[in-house]
Amino acid sequence: MYPFIRLGWTLIAARKMPPMNPLDMHVSQHRCRLVDCDIFAEMNNGRILTLYEMGRFQAAVRMGLWALLKKKRWGLTVAGTSIRYRKRITPFEKYETRTKIATWDDRFVYIEQGMFKKDGTCASHVLFRTAVVEKGRAVPTEVLLNAMGINEPRPEPAGWVQNWIDAEATRTWPPELNPT
Repeated sequence: MYPFIRLGWTLIAARKMPPMNPLDMHVSQHRCRLVDCDIFAEMNNGRILTLYEMGRFQAAVRMGLWALLKKKRWGLTVAGTSIRYRKRITPFEKYETRTKIATWDDRFVYIEQGMFKKDGTCASHVLFRTAVVEKGRAVPTEVLLNAMGINEPRPEPAGWVQNWIDAEATRTWPPELNPT
């Protein structure tokens, strides 16, 4: 089940944090709960994606996007994900989530996130292709940037980010999963 109560507390906590520039990094502190874990006593890979979402929502509150979404009656969606898991996060372990905008194009905003253990080791790292939507259609990024007052130039994506964006552009859709 989606952790709605935890999300509520996360959003309340974000409102108490200082506002941030959308191109700055959002950092938040957390602790792995028993409900986050699977039968191997480590944070579940699916729960990790949910907790990353909460980090993005918290960053959205701090940068003013959350209020803009409510005002314009816009929504958020994820259109693609690339994740790498490297270290276990175990019950009651403290960790930090870091969230930043990696770059954007005409249609999508690419958000990079990482979960870091107390010793600074990166436990997992993810790149999300996201969009703001209105009536089921993506809002052009230029409209979003103007509404948020972002005048800074597009961040130059890291090489691996651009490689992923380029590879996704070649991916066929719908997938061809025919039985053999």
